[in-house]
Amino acid sequence: SNGPPFTAAERIYRAALDLRQDATAASLLTEQTSLLDDATLSRAATVLLAGKSTDQDIGRALAAASAATSDEMRVAAFANAFLTKEGNARSRFVTKGIQESEAGLYTTLTTARDRFAALADERQALAALDATRALLLLANRVRQLTEEAKQQRAALDFDDLIRKTANLLATSPSAEWVLYKLDGGLDHILVDESQDTAPEQWRVVEALAREFFSGSGAREEQRTVFAVGDEKQSIYSFQGADPRQFAAMGERFSGMAAEAGQTLRRIPLDLSFRTTMPVLEAVDSVFEDAARVPGVTAGANYVRHIARRFDKAGLVELWPTIPFEEATEADPFYPLGEAPVRSPVTRLADRIADTIAGWLTSGERLQSEDRPIRAGDILILVRKRRPFAAPMVAALKARGIPVAGADRIRLTEQIAVRDLMALGDFLTLPEDDLALAEVLKSPFFDLDDDDLLQIARSRKGTLWSALLAHAKDNPRFAPAADTLKRWRARADFTPPFEFFSTILDREGMRGRLLSRLGLDAADAIDEFITLSLSYDDRAPPSLTGFLAWLRDGTREVKRDMEHGRDEVRVMTVHGAKGLEAPIVFIPDTCTTASAGGSDGALVDLEHAPRPAETPAPWLWCVKGTGRIPAIIQAKSTLKARETEERNRLLYVAMTRARDRLYVAGFENKSGRAAGCWYDTIEAGLAPLLTK
Repeated sequence: SNGPPFTAAERIYRAALDLRQDATAASLLTEQTSLLDDATLSRAATVLLAGKSTDQDIGRALAAASAATSDEMRVAAFANAFLTKEGNARSRFVTKGIQESEAGLYTTLTTARDRFAALADERQALAALDATRALLLLANRVRQLTEEAKQQRAALDFDDLIRKTANLLATSPSAEWVLYKLDGGLDHILVDESQDTAPEQWRVVEALAREFFSGSGAREEQRTVFAVGDEKQSIYSFQGADPRQFAAMGERFSGMAAEAGQTLRRIPLDLSFRTTMPVLEAVDSVFEDAARVPGVTAGANYVRHIARRFDKAGLVELWPTIPFEEATEADPFYPLGEAPVRSPVTRLADRIADTIAGWLTSGERLQSEDRPIRAGDILILVRKRRPFAAPMVAALKARGIPVAGADRIRLTEQIAVRDLMALGDFLTLPEDDLALAEVLKSPFFDLDDDDLLQIARSRKGTLWSALLAHAKDNPRFAPAADTLKRWRARADFTPPFEFFSTILDREGMRGRLLSRLGLDAADAIDEFITLSLSYDDRAPPSLTGFLAWLRDGTREVKRDMEHGRDEVRVMTVHGAKGLEAPIVFIPDTCTTASAGGSDGALVDLEHAPRPAETPAPWLWCVKGTGRIPAIIQAKSTLKARETEERNRLLYVAMTRARDRLYVAGFENKSGRAAGCWYDTIEAGLAPLLTK
């Protein structure tokens, strides 16, 4: 149903989709079935069936329409006659002989064809509107339930705080009093990373700053607004940031200052204190052509960098990409003759790891600091974590190179957490043989496969009863059996947090896990304990309940990578924002799909005619709606925006390097994607290579 809240929105949608305001599924179906009367339809079928093969195909479809017993069957037959498989109107429609001999009939059929295609497009638009309306109703109900739940708990999330603050300062009757009181205590407003400030956040800043330019504040001292940001580094569109907003707010503040007789100074910061001149020259060469890398700057010309470290050594290397290799099928009678094929991802990870290992072994020097390269000098940046981050970490670990691990980890996939969960599974269900086997082989007890075979072979009951039996005669198994019996006695009566924190810290199991799995496991263990405490606060203490709750969702841990440990860091470009390293590798450069990108299922109809200050309506592009002009335009705009942000993401990646930048890539079956980072960098570096 079209509830009152969406009546106005539906009018906007119908206008944007070129859908008549009174059109319904039934009315469109009736129009399509009534395009040809029965006599005309029967005669057209007879004439075309006597023509050439293409005419006969259309004739058979029209005959099927004539014989159809329902409107749906008739429309399906008309679609076969008038439309291509893609849903477009047939361009090759009726052969020339029939066009000349039956000119009147041909005109009638072409008119019906064109009208049928237009009605088919209108039905597509209605399908998208119906799906969007349903999703709006569902989302509205979910939002109502969420708001009710927050009100019951008197809870506010971060977005609530921003929205309520903006509304308070803009519309509340007490806004003037609030601003007056704030005015009495504010001397300066500083907006840091302002290219990442969302429109709702700018509303708060603007409301506070407006008093600075009013000339009638609580005090007469000179007050200042200072905003620092770099539109070239605006990479958080999924959080609402928009580089166009950054430029627009600059113009708005400039106008406010002019009206108040004050001056807004724009100070370009083109002097780089971080990066050496060779790397900066490469960055400038890649990004100075706005046609090749659109979106890096919003309208203004690209500002070339000036290197403060002009006398320091630096370099940029562009490695050949690793091609995809098809596996060759071996003779079925000689299976051992099949040559193993390693994926491009693995081969590139190994090459980077071998390069780093060579530096550390040979004492390769970092010339700008006149010292050997250390593992902590190296930062490896990926566009998305999969598929490269995990193989890269594994390759470094295999060579004994200290590595910090991924910057974001999925908790239930960490081995230390899986050991703790297996322990919980066994304690809640001692008959779970697999869970007990995992616990016995874990760092808690360090038994091996031979031990498990000795316990499990020829047993008649559960693995737990077999362990207890062997523990009586074999001192190797007694500690595990005694410890597990003691833990079982406590697990049923102790809250999850108290239970796990006790065995990890008081009984030394944390040390055993870290000694086997390395320091990387510490973050996962700490987050596991934090979650157990959080669960204890919100639910009755239950080990079974905690384990079920933990498995119920995908919980990730964001690790702090801005540390002083001497380890190679592997992380996403988004995660590296604000960080730097003497040596940076960019290996993930051959694809264009990004983790944060949209799949195009939901698009904003930015060009939709609508009242001023009304946000662009979003539309659910369900299957079969791809030919609607408004959707084609919206998807084109979305793709252009994603390309622009991908270019800014590359700028951020390249400018993380202080001394050395290495660019590599791994190809998939179809090679490099058009417009990928590797091609962009290669084209941008070409002028430097010819110097």
